[in-house]
Amino acid sequence: MPLLSNLLALLSLLLLSKQGFWTLAAHLGPQKPSGSTGGHKDHAAEVSTSVLALGEPCGVYTLICARGLRCMPPPRESSPLQALLQGRGVCSKNHSTRAHQRPPTTGTDSTFNGELEKGPCRKLQNAVLQSLEITVVQPNPEIYIPNCDTRGFYRRKQCWSSNQMQRGRCWCVDEDGGFLPSHIRDDGTVQCGSQ
Repeated sequence: MPLLSNLLALLSLLLLSKQGFWTLAAHLGPQKPSGSTGGHKDHAAEVSTSVLALGEPCGVYTLICARGLRCMPPPRESSPLQALLQGRGVCSKNHSTRAHQRPPTTGTDSTFNGELEKGPCRKLQNAVLQSLEITVVQPNPEIYIPNCDTRGFYRRKQCWSSNQMQRGRCWCVDEDGGFLPSHIRDDGTVQCGSQ
């Protein structure tokens, strides 16, 4: 038995010296090392341990996908947000949504699509999402992204983002975003008026 453990230790040492620590660590599992250990690491190995590659599992609380990739829930997932919160997403090629967005309208176009962007909730939601695109989000921040209806007005129940699989705190509002009284159930969830 001691001979077997010595052979395993020798094999590990040979692999470390041949491939380098960072390359071996990248093959051992989903835990990606961070920080400096004082050892030599080449740039390619460092990149492979700081982002996720095409097809790797991802989620809200994992490393980000490599450039040009986006963490997407599995196809036909009934609860896509839940899948991303639980780390069941997959790094996929980024199909930009910008190509599908409408160009800015000129004049006083009052089509249904134009009305969506005029609701107070939708305006705030767009501003928050645009600010998130240009900032680096710190791990596990409390982020408030408005919950809007299809007309661009506020839904009754608004919540802060979840944090480490814990629901964010919630409150009730009217369709213009004004605070409304709420009832907290025994399980800690908020009940808004006619919900």
